Amino acid sequence: MSSVSMKERIHTLDIIRGFALFGILIANMILFKTPVFTDISGLVEGNRLPEGGMNAALTLLTAFFVDAKFYPMFSMLFGLGFYIFYSRLMKRGLPAKKLFRCRLVFLLLLGLAHLTFIWSGDILHTYAITGFLLPFFVERSTKTIKIWAISLLIFGPLLMTALMLLSSVSVHFMISGGMDTLENLHASSILAASVMADGSFGEILAFRFRNEVVLILAQFMLLVPTILSLFLIGLYLGKTGMFTDIENNIHRWKKVMWVGLAVGVPVVGISLVIDYNVFGWPTYLTGPIATGINTVGGPFLMLFYVSVIVLVTRKSSVEKMLMPFASVGRMALTNYLMQSIIAVIIFNGYGFGLFGQVSKTQGVLIAIAIYSVQVVLSHLIMRHFKQGPMEYVWRKWTYSGGEKHSKAA
Repeated sequence: MSSVSMKERIHTLDIIRGFALFGILIANMILFKTPVFTDISGLVEGNRLPEGGMNAALTLLTAFFVDAKFYPMFSMLFGLGFYIFYSRLMKRGLPAKKLFRCRLVFLLLLGLAHLTFIWSGDILHTYAITGFLLPFFVERSTKTIKIWAISLLIFGPLLMTALMLLSSVSVHFMISGGMDTLENLHASSILAASVMADGSFGEILAFRFRNEVVLILAQFMLLVPTILSLFLIGLYLGKTGMFTDIENNIHRWKKVMWVGLAVGVPVVGISLVIDYNVFGWPTYLTGPIATGINTVGGPFLMLFYVSVIVLVTRKSSVEKMLMPFASVGRMALTNYLMQSIIAVIIFNGYGFGLFGQVSKTQGVLIAIAIYSVQVVLSHLIMRHFKQGPMEYVWRKWTYSGGEKHSKAA
């Protein structure tokens, strides 16, 4: 039950995980600084580029290269991590499935606390609940896992798009039928911005719980098919040995790279064209359709990113140069939570109160600053410790649960 040594670690995975955290922070910045969770007026009015050349350019760049590309990367790594964890414990004759469930219970409790008390964009509780399905697939053949992954990658976005369209069309007809107005929708957004920017911790907690947390918990199951498909991609890559034996799988990695690029670029491009309504469609249709298409295209572009990192880090000089990012990846859970804590202090009323006052460009610069600090601190911590603080607690929880199971047996 000892922790993984540096010789046992696959440094490429840590580097990919470190880059994923940077992309997630860039993508989440709009959720940290604006009332996205409560503003549904965009369902009717459609998406618009912000004013200012740099703001518009960064909005398009992040929409194409970042949004829905890095949370799939993080999700794929979760599925891969499960397989590595499971295989390692099975070789040692330990109860791998029970220990993995212990890990998920910790992640679920942590995610619910994060969602409730810190930030509404938590993904940990969804990962935990979806993760309970992974043990049902681990003994299946790679062909079966691939079929399930592809099927869910199609079904998940279709389900989400259908429900988003239903919501968008309903709001549209409510407004056109005189049952509501755009002014009322904007008023809820203004109220949210006011509370988040000026409220105390208690006021923000109460507002978020009523308007965001309950709604998110009621809808999180809609994400499970898509998240599970990404988990299964990671499980597939683990079972086929594409990370543990990179040199003998170079041709497969190159195939993944070119397929990811060939499919991801046009599909994501189409989603962007629809999102900004180049075709002149009704605006209440463009957002849901674009989101659904991007949810399909994003994982392909993600696989392109992953394969490029795998291929370039074959050179020891490149891997050594990128090791600071690996330090961030080795502390992924700690750094993910710290990103939320730092961001809410910057934007919420009990901190600096900059909610709703930061442009796209400023938001990206803040994200770069936060991540830069994390790179330095993570590198320093990893020079003296084997794990980050949250990783240490998570491991202690997991194996203390395993010891209880062993005694009970």
